Amino acid sequence: MFRDILRLPIGVLVLSLCMGLGTSAATVAVAVTSLAGEQLAPDRSLATVPYGLQFVALMGSAVPLTMLMARVGRKPVNILASFFGVGAGLVSALAVAMESFVLLCAGHMMLGIFLAGLASLRFAAIDRSPSDLREMAVSLALFGGVLAGFLGPTLARSAGVVFPFEGFIAPYLMLGFVCGIVAVILVFLPFPNDAETVREAQAAKQQARDEGRNVKTEVLSNPLYWFAVFGGAVGYGVMTLLMVASSLEMRSAGYAFEINTYVIQVHVLAMFAPSLFSGVLVRWLRRDRFIAVGMAFMVGAAIVAMLAPALWAFLIALMLLGFGWNFLYVGGAIMVASLATSSEKLRAQGVNDMIVSSFSAVAALTSGACLVLFGWLGLQIFALIVLVPLIVFGVIVRFGGIPTPTPAPAPAAAG
Repeated sequence: MFRDILRLPIGVLVLSLCMGLGTSAATVAVAVTSLAGEQLAPDRSLATVPYGLQFVALMGSAVPLTMLMARVGRKPVNILASFFGVGAGLVSALAVAMESFVLLCAGHMMLGIFLAGLASLRFAAIDRSPSDLREMAVSLALFGGVLAGFLGPTLARSAGVVFPFEGFIAPYLMLGFVCGIVAVILVFLPFPNDAETVREAQAAKQQARDEGRNVKTEVLSNPLYWFAVFGGAVGYGVMTLLMVASSLEMRSAGYAFEINTYVIQVHVLAMFAPSLFSGVLVRWLRRDRFIAVGMAFMVGAAIVAMLAPALWAFLIALMLLGFGWNFLYVGGAIMVASLATSSEKLRAQGVNDMIVSSFSAVAALTSGACLVLFGWLGLQIFALIVLVPLIVFGVIVRFGGIPTPTPAPAPAAAG
């Protein structure tokens, strides 16, 4: 495993660092958004709306960003998305200072655009890697999120030391600062396959016109592609639903903000730490089985969460939730990358990220309202119900005679 890591281009390691820093900014948002939303919202049930709109923006920008990448390459688009992250921190801090719920929603929508660009970096890592190291490239790129597990909650707790403002202004300013660091790194990081990506996209369109076929629908007709997409989407949606609500439930149970950040810290570490080994596990288990293990983690998380408000129940449930997210999200991304040809990859990636973020958006938008309407226990039952269709789809894929994917050819790696 470590020999494979050493074979990866240095650019993949830098992309892992960028994803770690970007996810740290997102983790700051996780720690404060529902609390800031509850403080500014006209009604408590609307507390998670800013976080939900963040994923609405992610969903709406995923495909346009990949289309823009097909025209100008990944690098300029990712830099532009990073500046949206800087703006998100500034606008959200201003919203708290002005006590404006609408402005807070706008700030989080800007953050959603940043996160859409950040998510595409895992596919950029694939572009830079040899075909036999695709799984390892995705895993290592996401392993950068371990940095977020340590750094994000710490930044949220200590932001007031750097930015001497009261309330949630300081954490939001810290969020914008971290996004700025990501932008600077991307400015100086070469993207050697950008020109090739643009040429491939243009050539695919011309070839489709010449042959009278619709290249846009080829990968979208594969049921394995949709299993991968909905695996990542349901995993992200359930994770968002329970993670966002947990901050509100812990506050209602009397736990201090600092305790909440430590629980979120454990959750984020559980989300990203398995990525160091998930590339190897995917090869060993096979992609569909790897996703099935993620489903089992999700089911376990909902069951353990029913035992809250005990602190250990919150802790273990969010840990299992993190493991489940990793297996579903990484497994889905690897399967999407393996199924799409070079000419289809940007569209397949964009549709995947749009659907994943749409599930997250719905979960975040409704999390606070569901918690108010159904309570914590009802929320866990709802999460289990949502997982059932994915489990059934998984059984069909596993035993329905659908062949597992073989890796699509990839260009030679470049540092």
